[in-house]
Amino acid sequence: MLSAFLWPGDLVCNLAGLPHASDHRQVLRSFVNMMVWAAVMIAVVLYFDPVA
Repeated sequence: MLSAFLWPGDLVCNLAGLPHASDHRQVLRSFVNMMVWAAVMIAVVLYFDPVA
């Protein structure tokens, strides 16, 4: 279940061809996951915001 949350970053790292033990992979994966899930949460909040 938890791996589903890491999927966007893993996909980008695999497409970039970064090795699994690389520090660059961890940084890129964290950045991509943060951007994707932040965008999802912003969309959810804007959709369900009763004020807007």
